[in-house]
Formats: sequence, structure tokens, C-alpha cells
Amino acid sequence: MQEFKEANAQPSQPEAPAPKSRGGRLLRWLAYITITCLLFLGGIFTGVYLGLGRSSSGLGKLGTIYGLVERYYVDSIDFDSLQEQALPLILSQLDPHSVYLNAEANRQETEGLEGSFAGIGVQFNTLLDTVVVVRVIEGGPSERAGLQPGDRILKAGSTNLVKDSITTEEIMKALKGPEDTVVRLLIKRGAKTFESAVVRGAVPVSSIDAAYMIRPHVLYVRLNKWGAQTPQEFQQAWADHASEGIERILIDLRDNGGGYLQAATTLLSEFLDKGNLLVYNQGAHYPRENFTSPRTGRLRQTPVTVLVNENSASASEIFSGAMQDLDRALIVGRRTFGKGLVQVPFTLSDSSVLRLTVARYYTPSGRSIQKSYAKGLEAYAEDIEERYLHGELFSADSVSRPDTTRYYTRMGRVVYGGGGITPDIFVPRDSTGLNAYYVRLMRSGTLMRFAFSYADAHRTELLAHKTASALDKHLQSIGDQLVSSYAVYAQRYGVPQRPGMLLECAPLLRRDLIALIADLIGGDRNLFYELRNERDPEVIKALEILESPDWKPKKS
Repeated sequence: MQEFKEANAQPSQPEAPAPKSRGGRLLRWLAYITITCLLFLGGIFTGVYLGLGRSSSGLGKLGTIYGLVERYYVDSIDFDSLQEQALPLILSQLDPHSVYLNAEANRQETEGLEGSFAGIGVQFNTLLDTVVVVRVIEGGPSERAGLQPGDRILKAGSTNLVKDSITTEEIMKALKGPEDTVVRLLIKRGAKTFESAVVRGAVPVSSIDAAYMIRPHVLYVRLNKWGAQTPQEFQQAWADHASEGIERILIDLRDNGGGYLQAATTLLSEFLDKGNLLVYNQGAHYPRENFTSPRTGRLRQTPVTVLVNENSASASEIFSGAMQDLDRALIVGRRTFGKGLVQVPFTLSDSSVLRLTVARYYTPSGRSIQKSYAKGLEAYAEDIEERYLHGELFSADSVSRPDTTRYYTRMGRVVYGGGGITPDIFVPRDSTGLNAYYVRLMRSGTLMRFAFSYADAHRTELLAHKTASALDKHLQSIGDQLVSSYAVYAQRYGVPQRPGMLLECAPLLRRDLIALIADLIGGDRNLFYELRNERDPEVIKALEILESPDWKPKKS
């Protein structure tokens, strides 16, 4: 993920004859390694045979192998194709977060972080084997064109969207396009089919999943990423609810995998005094760079609690680490992911990008966020599962301390680094009702399909409930019926009922179904979290702390 600043490089590309590759797997593997390394180390070789007399170390050896492959390999080789396939492999030998993205992958990821793209402005799914509008994005082109949740999009331009094999990528390609271009949609709404011309335009991509007053005078904000517009979106959320008398803020960073460093530091500045050190970067070839608060924040006196979990990473860890080190807020939840490497993006000549790790992040107290990857990528990728098996997600006594070095917050509290941010207040993952039957239901994919089918069939009735509390009351009244109907539905799709286990996990299924159905009717975007948070032990604990006199860190 892009978290620093742009740099440009234009390495030369090896030329290659037309491809006719087959067999020779060992020599092809050498070609993968050679060509990729040459590109990665500067792109300085352009198909020139260097001879056999060079040193066996460094680029001499790579150049020798390159020359041998080019001169003697049995088949013609498409070196461009080999590069695309081999680059991720080579970079994976460096660290888990140095990555190569082709031009399209880079465009898609950048779109999500920049805050907008050109399209028609709907959220959709294909769970019913057709493109169904789930939500019309406020302020987007489809809202202006009159599209509604529940509409079926049968055709976009000349592309038929009603077919079994169509992919999400194909649908997106048909709906997206240059700004101010027109796409004609064939829409089915109930029994009526009609055509609608939608002028593509800028579609906002929000980094806020929910922002609402979760309690009187308490603003809840859940961030899904750190995008270019995140600070402005947060300010807008504050402004939207300022008239309700905001006195406290709960910031939910659970499952937020990061984004732009500048977004995190800008929002941090809202809660701190001018000149506070927020984070610094340093690497073997990268001199230390400090990031400090440029001004005194407007919210520096407002009580804040930050909620994190094992999937909170990178910029989320920078934010929570600074708030902890500066004793500005208590961090609640579970130990975060541990991603503290700085990637600088180098844009190549074909608009692909090399995101190369150049430094590490350090919190104000001097601790590194990054967890170890010395045991290899497989162990690194399985770290969260290992925490689960070790019991760390369920018991504070099982929390690992990868680095035993003591670091100190501004008021002298002891904190530790080397593997994410350990929260001040541990909240275990809720395992009540969790059993093998529930896990199988989740893995089957039937929960979302059932919830959407129900929401789609009862959309008018459900939208008649104008408030979250009214909708919650209605869905709670039929909660047992929903669970029973879902179990029957799942059985039809290959998950046999287990009556005893169903009874045990029924409260979990009830909670999940009610929140999903509320979200999938396409109304208020906050509904899912409004309903789910009322029964979320982690949110309940965070609120308990935030609303108490002990919300502020104290030296023990």
C-alpha cells in the first residue's frame, strides 16, 4: 500500500524476440531470476552479452547468466512476460511489503485511496445472478439519474450483464468510463423495464464506513482505510453532528489495513499540540525524517478512545501508536498487525509501479511497529492464525511480546514494540456461540446470499421503518424466524442442519442477519454498524471507558 511519497524511475527494458516458450523449466527459472534482478537493480542491461570473464559475484554473474540464456536457450523467450511473472517472486525475497504492481493493478489501488473515480456511482452485487443495485452513492451520477436500490441492470451500452459467467471486472469495465461520457443502462424495476442514460462522473470513494452519534454526545467514526480525503471526511462527519453536542469521540480502526501516511499524520494533528512528534522514518540508506504536528489541533481537549484489532495495520498503527505514546488516548482491543515498513513507489515507463521498502516507521517513543519476517513469508502470513491458535485473541495472558525492550510514553508508562501496538485495554474476541456449524455456515457463503434475498424481497416493507431503532425493533421481533429460515436455506446449499449447534450459535446468526439485512436494503449507510455495535462487546467496552472519568491514560 502506498504510504509515503512518489518517486519516478525509468529503467530501460530488455528487448526480446517473439515468444515460443516450452520445456526447459530450469533454464527458464534462471531467466526469471536474471531478468527480474536486472530490472530491479536498475535496468542497466539491455540485451548485451557480457561474456564469461566477469566476476562471479554481483551483477557480473547475473549478466553472465542473462547472456547465456539469450544466446543459447532452446526457444525464443518473451522477456516482458517473464518479468511480469517473476517480479513478485524476486521482491518477496526482500520483505513482505515490497511489491510490484502492473499498471492496471496500480490504477485500481490508487483509485481506492485517492477518494474518487469516474463511473456511475452505485454499489451492486450479483448474488442473484444479475447485477442488482444495493446502494446508490449519494451525490453520484446514478442518484441524479434516478436509479434506486433494488434496480436490476440488465445491460450497459452494448454489454449484456445478464449471464452466468460475467465477472465483477467485466461489470466494472462496462459501468466505468471517462468523465462526462454517457452509458445507456437497461433497467428492470419490479415488472417494469426501461432505459436510463447516465452521465459518468466523479464517484466519491469514502474511507468512512459509519459516522453517527452512538450515545448522547459521543461521535462514533469507523475508518476503513486512510485515503487522501480521510481528514476532510472526518471533519465533515464532525460538522454533520456538531449541532448534537459532540463531547467525546470513539475512533474505530478495526480491520483498517492502512493507506496514506499523510492522512494519518494530518488527522493526528487535530488531537495534539503543535510540534508534537507523530512518527519518524529511518533506514540504512534513508536518513531519519521526523513528522511533527504543524499546528495545535481543534480537538486536542476532546476525550478520545481508539479501537483496534489484529487486522489494524500500517497507518492505523501509526495513528494509534502516536496517541498511545503521547498519552492522548487509551487504545482498546487486541494487538495490531505489525506492519511498519515504508514503501516508496517508483513509477516505471509502462505506468507499472515498484513499491520498494526503504525505511521503517518508529513511534514517538522510538519503538518499531514492524513484526519480524525472519522466518519467511509463509510464517509471516500465518502470524494471525498462530495468534489464534496460541490463544492470544482470547486471553490477555497469552499476548506475545516480540520485543522485550522497554519504551516509555510521555508520562512514563511502559510500552513495547516489535510487533504492532499492544492496546492499553485488552478485549478478547467474542467466542460465545462460536462452533463448527457456525464456521461452516460462514465459509459456505450462504449468509450473505440469504440476507440479500430477504432484503430484496422485503425492501419496501423494511424501508418503511424510518429510524434505526424502529427497523431494529422489527427485525428483532422476527429474529428467531430469520435464523430458522436461514438454516433451512443453508441446508439446501449443502450445509446440513445441526439442531444443537444451531441453538448454540443462534445469537450470533441473529446478530449477523439483522445487521446485514439492514445494510442491504440500501438505506442509511450507518445502519449496519448502528445495529451491530449495540451488541458488539468490543464497542461496548470502548464506550464504557470513554464515558468514564478514566478515559485518559494515567501512569500506574
